[in-house]
Amino acid sequence: MTSSSSRSPSSIVSSAVLAGLLFAAPSSATAASAEVERQLLETQTRMQQLDDKIQAASDQLDSANQRVEEQSQLIERAGIAETRGASSGLPGFLGQIKVGGSMNATYFWNINHPGSARNDGLDGTNSGINEAFYPLTPDHNSFAFSTAWFDIEREVDEENRAGFRLNTAYGLTGELLGGIGNRDIRDDSGFYIMEGYVQYLAPIGDGLTLKAGKFGTTIGKEMADSIYNFNITHGSVYNLLEPLNHIGVIASYEFGDSGFDSSFGVANGYLEDDPDQNNAKSILGHVGWANDTMSLAVNGIWGGEQLGTSDNASGVVNGVITLDPNERWSFWINGDYAWIDASENPYGWGVAAAGRFAVTDRTGIALRAEYVADNDNFFGFGGFDDFGEFINPDGSLAFATDIKVWGVTATVDHLLTDNLKIRGEVRWDNIDKQGNNEEFFKGSNDYSSNQVVLGAEVIYNFNAFGSDD
Repeated sequence: MTSSSSRSPSSIVSSAVLAGLLFAAPSSATAASAEVERQLLETQTRMQQLDDKIQAASDQLDSANQRVEEQSQLIERAGIAETRGASSGLPGFLGQIKVGGSMNATYFWNINHPGSARNDGLDGTNSGINEAFYPLTPDHNSFAFSTAWFDIEREVDEENRAGFRLNTAYGLTGELLGGIGNRDIRDDSGFYIMEGYVQYLAPIGDGLTLKAGKFGTTIGKEMADSIYNFNITHGSVYNLLEPLNHIGVIASYEFGDSGFDSSFGVANGYLEDDPDQNNAKSILGHVGWANDTMSLAVNGIWGGEQLGTSDNASGVVNGVITLDPNERWSFWINGDYAWIDASENPYGWGVAAAGRFAVTDRTGIALRAEYVADNDNFFGFGGFDDFGEFINPDGSLAFATDIKVWGVTATVDHLLTDNLKIRGEVRWDNIDKQGNNEEFFKGSNDYSSNQVVLGAEVIYNFNAFGSDD
């Protein structure tokens, strides 16, 4: 039997170590708890300090916002906000400029096949002996770089009350917009300023827009830039009765959300005369109403238009109705009555109606029909005498009167991409003149009272078609 006094030294040592560990365990646990409490306390202190800093920054931001609001109210009361714009400097100015335009090329074929030897080549062989038809697409069997249109505008609103607009045409259209027979060279390098004006939105009522310079006419539906028209060619109503643009000043006003708008202006004349050709000025007027599917407008111009004299005033009264009943159908009717206060009271009138049906989102078909007539040679057409000569035996021009013109135009358009459109067109024109109906060229030596012209056009729009940009 072995007693406790006889245990081995290793057992004694083990017991001693175990007793020491048991004694030390409570002491170690107490020390660890104290360290954890110290670290928690330090963390709480740092979080409190961070919270104090955040609160201080928030108070400073609130104070700064309040000062900005007070300064804005002070600026607004002083009237400075209306003139300073949204931003300053060249980057801010360029950011407010709206840029657009288009480029197009065309080809036309006249079924009458007018000969190139008779009219100084193919120049004006679609236009007839009076050069009054197809004003911007006058040539048979000829490719053309028709136009590069460039539009630059700083629009006006309550934040930017001052602005401008510059609309230019380069190419064949640029050559022809300056007037019939304005083609000195055959290289499609003409340049024309369609619009160039300064504009200002006056703080009057809902806003009165003032323009000074050269601006497009308010009269008619079709526009010189054919990208905005249903058809490639411009109609006879547009060409024979309506002005293109004016030089002067015009004020426009929209009556809130009522749909009504009006404009009133003073210009050098029916044409873009600069300088004016007499001491008289012409008065421009417009009254319109529109909603989402319909618009009505009455437009006019009146004043002395005779070269060197203010007598024998003339005028044009125009009415336009547009209908857009849904996304597929669009219609318009455009009518004009024009007169000159002279002996025999010469006058002319005409009406055109057109519609377009969107077969798909990318393809459409358009049709335009029109009729134009005059009295006492209002159009200024020359004609053939009883002997088939353009000049009377006494050397005077054989003037034609009681002119009647009919026309029908059909156009198909298709979007190849959002920016690229192609169009094909067939157009028929017929004329009836007192004495002799010969107007259109036919073959090398003959004339005809009618003609059929086929046309094709490709257009690249800088902005996507259907975009408001």
